[in-house]
Amino acid sequence: MNRRVLVVDDSEVTRAILARTLRTSGYEVLEAGDGAEGAMAALREQPAVVVTDLEMPTMDGFPLLRLLKADPASSHIPVLILTSHSEAASRYWSLRTGADAYLTKDHDPQELVATVARLVKKSAAVQRKLGAAPQERHAIGPVEVLARVARHLDASLLQATVVNTLLERGMEASDFHAAAEGALETLGQVVDAQFLALAVAELGSGLVQIQLQDPIRVTDVEMLADLLVGALSLPPEVPVEIRYAGERRGDVAVELDRALWLPLSLREAEGVLAVMPRDPHGFEPATEGLVESLTRHLALVLDNARLSQRLHELSTIDGLTRQLNHRVIYDRLSEELERARRYRYPLSVVLCDLDHFKEVNDTFGHLAGDAVLREGAAVLRRCLRSTDILGRYGGEEFLAVLPQVDLESARQAAERLRLGLEGTRVRLPTGSEVRITASFGVASRDDLPGLLTTDLLVSLADRRLYEAKAGGRNCIRP
Repeated sequence: MNRRVLVVDDSEVTRAILARTLRTSGYEVLEAGDGAEGAMAALREQPAVVVTDLEMPTMDGFPLLRLLKADPASSHIPVLILTSHSEAASRYWSLRTGADAYLTKDHDPQELVATVARLVKKSAAVQRKLGAAPQERHAIGPVEVLARVARHLDASLLQATVVNTLLERGMEASDFHAAAEGALETLGQVVDAQFLALAVAELGSGLVQIQLQDPIRVTDVEMLADLLVGALSLPPEVPVEIRYAGERRGDVAVELDRALWLPLSLREAEGVLAVMPRDPHGFEPATEGLVESLTRHLALVLDNARLSQRLHELSTIDGLTRQLNHRVIYDRLSEELERARRYRYPLSVVLCDLDHFKEVNDTFGHLAGDAVLREGAAVLRRCLRSTDILGRYGGEEFLAVLPQVDLESARQAAERLRLGLEGTRVRLPTGSEVRITASFGVASRDDLPGLLTTDLLVSLADRRLYEAKAGGRNCIRP
């Protein structure tokens, strides 16, 4: 077993005391007077453990620690920080930077021996895992040591800057897709890639975001989307929303099997990141390592965006139909009515009530009723314009707000909704199917001249809805 211990301290007295304590316990002790000497000795001699002070001339303990933990030739060597600093910040930063243990110089000598013994065992276990072959010894000078430190510090600063930008873009995002797009744009600025893409699967839904850096041909983009969806292990019936950024209709062909695929560790979700290097030989090891190290931070950004979006939806979205809830649709109608009054443009509402809904519940059960509500809401949403606003008004009633639409155009819109529902067959959990119809009440701002309120407009649509139901259902009034 390797029992060499490297002691790095600028005080000869301290080194002598530590060396005597460790040699008495059977360890071979190597000595260095500062961080630069310590780095040279560690890379050359490959000790089992490095014991280092923090404050030293030429190069202190933190750069030494960073170099030893970042350089492949020494990353396996445990490091014990032994310093006069007892501040919590010093301990935190040492352990955060990679130190394996932290002691102050007023320690009990036996505590030092016990800690070194534990780290020697750890070093031996790592060596067994890596293989019995000893690490290659490097003879380097102080200039090379300082150059390596500078490179590692630059790499750390780059990573910290990218992480900070990722977090900023994530906090600014309004929803998950905005956070994903911002994150991929940030990564695209630091890696030379033809595309970056990610896919996330949650319970009952899938989300895919593709950032095209080059004008990739359509067939390859579609194949990439299929691969991302396939990586999510979702049942075929689960919807997956796919969004793109960048030029989708180019002529650049890509070999998708060259892409770097990395899993994303998400809370209660499955995720994957795909990055295609422009260089046909792949990414440089440093670039690939940077991308891999950033996936944890990317996952954090996406988790926070998902949580924020979920909390927003809980307060604004009806959980069953995925449309706006009563409070929000009413608030949105008030806003649109005020806007229509200010700019003198038309505004209409359509109040919809699913016919014979109670019979569905009584005959097939409440799960069947839930299925009818979900499918009915989805049909209504598909039949409306993207600028129209839809919400669940209550029970089996839905309210659609149609900005800049007069009464006659609103009647035509209601007819589209009626026909859409009439042509829908809903498959129930029992396996049977039911047909949906609905009755509609339509009202417009022009119906009630003067100071029209939200309550009056909805009340008029409600009266007309009941006229439609009294008129035989599956029809529109006026």
